[in-house]
Amino acid sequence: ALHNGPCKAQWLHVDPPVLTVDNFFTEQECDDIRRITISPPPAGVVRVIKLKSRLSESKSNNQGTAVRLSTTLYVRYGAPQVAPLLRSLMQLLPDIQLEQTEEVQLVRYMGDGQGFGWHEDALSEQEATMDAGGQRIATLLVYLDDCQDGSGRTLFRDLRGGKDGKRLGASPKKGRALLFFPAITASIEEDNESTTDEDNNGAFGNVYFDNTRADHRTTHAGEPPMGQNGQKHIAQL
Repeated sequence: ALHNGPCKAQWLHVDPPVLTVDNFFTEQECDDIRRITISPPPAGVVRVIKLKSRLSESKSNNQGTAVRLSTTLYVRYGAPQVAPLLRSLMQLLPDIQLEQTEEVQLVRYMGDGQGFGWHEDALSEQEATMDAGGQRIATLLVYLDDCQDGSGRTLFRDLRGGKDGKRLGASPKKGRALLFFPAITASIEEDNESTTDEDNNGAFGNVYFDNTRADHRTTHAGEPPMGQNGQKHIAQL
């Protein structure tokens, strides 16, 4: 249970770990934070930076440059609308300190022409210096609305899920969180001695996160919301 009551966690993938948490946000919390995307933003929000739709991201992965079309707002920690997100994060990942998190991003996709192509959330070896804050070890995003007809999924390019073996994906559901880990993870024992693949089973839970190396298996994309007037809103950090 989180601060807002019981929630349901589901493992979508074990190695690398990918899981969803339903009821991570209440409907009211989704509506409150989504209103920040309205221009002008409501009173009490501390420094909102709105980035217009971007056609390309300079960050690339091992398949080339990611293409993105969206509107992104960066919200300071002090905004009351993001307090539930930070509070729930501290409950979900109690070993993470607030000082380790980046500012909350609110992302809005409008219509079936807006989405985010294949990309990684991990930083490059040159970017992931300790002076700059180190590597991104976790991504948490919360879907703030539903998308029609199952559109707007977050897809993982190289992961398979379910009995059908199709590409792993998480569907938007209002209040649902998606958590995954974009940096390389391994058991502490692996760091000290060579192990076989069989020895690695169940390693998650006693892990370290590499300071520099991306886990390319977490390459993912955001599908556009279906329909000309379709919208998808995400809170991410």
